[in-house]
Amino acid sequence: MTASVKPILLFVPVIYLMSICPRNCRADGFDPATTEVSTLFTDLGPNGPYPRGLRLVTFYGGFAEQPTGEREQLSFCTAGLNYYFADNWAFGIEAKGLWADQNDHDSDAGGADILLRTHLVNYGNFSFFGDFSAGVLEADHTIPPSGTDFNFTIETGVGTMYRLNEHLEVISGLRYMHLSNARQEGPNRNPSLNAIEGYLGLVWRM
Repeated sequence: MTASVKPILLFVPVIYLMSICPRNCRADGFDPATTEVSTLFTDLGPNGPYPRGLRLVTFYGGFAEQPTGEREQLSFCTAGLNYYFADNWAFGIEAKGLWADQNDHDSDAGGADILLRTHLVNYGNFSFFGDFSAGVLEADHTIPPSGTDFNFTIETGVGTMYRLNEHLEVISGLRYMHLSNARQEGPNRNPSLNAIEGYLGLVWRM
């Protein structure tokens, strides 16, 4: 199975959940057909839509492309938990599966990230945020081919959340991604990979 097909298959249960949540995930008295969009966030309390103590479960996937046009193309799927330690500020931990389409050999990898996110603008059902994450990846083949199996990752970018109902939101964004082994095996085996990634997924409020 090719790298580009695997993450698409992972979205099948997400699409199913999107179809059933508007019917089954409503709070008492909440009906998107009759509730004004502008009131959904304002009903959550005086501290805004992302107050201290809020917990979110996230699931998203996407693709990363190198602007230099090099052969390595990445696709990924991520599941995580975010905890808001202050209003509009969240700390998160994420598990990631990544697939690399490369000239010499394709590679599968798994890893984990820590995440810091801040919501910069909340307006209506939209929220605009910035985030930063750092993590590790262990692959079954070297990424890039002249590199190593074990790598570090750094990602930073901006994104949006859009609230669908009382418990469910859509998340999307763009990030810059850097992957390298931090010269653990010398400068000759550290061919860093830099890419622009886009992602789309779902967020559940706990």
